[in-house]
Amino acid sequence: MAKDKVPENMTLDKAAEFWDKHSFLDYDDVKEVRFSVDLRKNKNYIIIKDELAKQIRVIARRKGTSSSDLVNQWIKEKVTIEQ
Repeated sequence: MAKDKVPENMTLDKAAEFWDKHSFLDYDDVKEVRFSVDLRKNKNYIIIKDELAKQIRVIARRKGTSSSDLVNQWIKEKVTIEQ
């Protein structure tokens, strides 16, 4: 069975998606690397009620985008209107 080539320069989301579908054990040329990640850097967290978050995920899935991208688009539209 042919294996997919490991993409280079993946975003964190793309890497997670790739490795959810593949196993590093299937690759001979994979080597161990060490790196650090600061998940807090450039992140702004806003609490959204569970039911609202669920509705956002449904709409985002229907539109073929992420919840995060959809909410950012909506907020940008609202902020632009308010200025």
